[in-house]
Amino acid sequence: MYDSVVLEAWRSGDAGPLATELAEAAVFSSPVADYHGRANVAHMLSVIATVLDGVDQSAVWPGDRDRMFAFTARADGENLQGVIREERDADGKLHHVTLFLRPYRVLRAAIATMARRLEDSPLPEPAA
Repeated sequence: MYDSVVLEAWRSGDAGPLATELAEAAVFSSPVADYHGRANVAHMLSVIATVLDGVDQSAVWPGDRDRMFAFTARADGENLQGVIREERDADGKLHHVTLFLRPYRVLRAAIATMARRLEDSPLPEPAA
């Protein structure tokens, strides 16, 4: 089975190495907004690693340059199910990461936690 580099970073709690996997013009599509640029995407994925725990990859759908991964996790002690899509460019770098999470009640609480964390640790580059 293929492993998601994003889920592995969240599982380990160390999203730092993800920056080397990201294309310069990477995009992260979260349930809330899109984030552009390697620095912002790496930052968002790192902050998410502090919100989710118990991340466990449960399925994979491989493609030529993209893969989708189902996973379970916990946020604020509540169970989440999610899917993450990792799209790579011709050089093998992640150029688009899309995150889907449910159920909404738990997602809403996780969004509030993310907002507080981002107040303490804002995006490194201003949004375009």
